[in-house]
Amino acid sequence: MANLANVLLRTLILDAKAYQDWRERPNLFLRGIALIVVVTLVASLISFAVNLVNRVQPVTPAEVDQEIRDAMEMQFQWNPAWQDPQMRQMMEQTLDVIVPMVVEISRIRAPLPQGVSGFFQAAGNWLSGAAGALGGWLFYGALVLFTVNLLGGGARLREFYGMVALYAIPGLLAFFQPVDCIGPLLAFVGTIWGIVVYVKATSEVTGLDGVRSTIAVLAPAVALVFLAFLVVLAWVLWLVIIF
Repeated sequence: MANLANVLLRTLILDAKAYQDWRERPNLFLRGIALIVVVTLVASLISFAVNLVNRVQPVTPAEVDQEIRDAMEMQFQWNPAWQDPQMRQMMEQTLDVIVPMVVEISRIRAPLPQGVSGFFQAAGNWLSGAAGALGGWLFYGALVLFTVNLLGGGARLREFYGMVALYAIPGLLAFFQPVDCIGPLLAFVGTIWGIVVYVKATSEVTGLDGVRSTIAVLAPAVALVFLAFLVVLAWVLWLVIIF
């Protein structure tokens, strides 16, 4: 176990020998899955605790009112259909009806005590985060591997996934994300660091040089952002035409 921890720590400083050691261990693909799940769960422990506390506490009208106002304010800013003054006035008037209704619904006695149901809900969100991380790892990895092949590299699918899973390790810095000021900064550093590790792992497993590995890792992200921009643009144009 100590040797494994040493290998993982050395991957953070881009030690090529550490990547080779990780690659030569048995069950590379399964180790990649375990690494993604463990890192995601550990990194979100504080968020899980905060979510749990929020769910076991009784709902107050002030909290409901604030959450609904925040959601409506976002709609007022970004949804053209909501920017009409009459629409804004009508939606604000509905708050007097919606808030008491939501509070009453939340106070309906459930089959399980609030603490128990709140725990299961928080735990479900916590575990679903790990499942989402696995899905993202598989989906984005497929795009990167496709780009790798276009650039002249190659790797076996399971071996590639097992290697690039190392990118998750810097994500442990997201553990501090709920902490004001310093938390988001550390999470951002972990994200950038994770991208660097992903590029290094891609280079080691595919045989591409650093430049082509960087292109292979970043090109799918650029393509996805561009596609998302086109979808949002089409949606906005559709709203303008309809309303």
